[in-house]
Amino acid sequence: MLQISIKGARIEKNMTQKQAAEKMSVTKETISNWERGKTAPTGLQLMELCKIYGVDISDIFLPDKLT
Repeated sequence: MLQISIKGARIEKNMTQKQAAEKMSVTKETISNWERGKTAPTGLQLMELCKIYGVDISDIFLPDKLT
């Protein structure tokens, strides 16, 4: 599940939703919605999240790598 992987990557980086939102120039609610699967980031936003979290995109789609 994409939302679990996004949340896991953020937690691994020891970031709050607010910190991630500030770096992404979105609201905390947007990060929360992505993590809960209510909405999904665009491809470009997903690439930016990977940069911020210091993970490869495959880490997001293969979440076993994060545990």
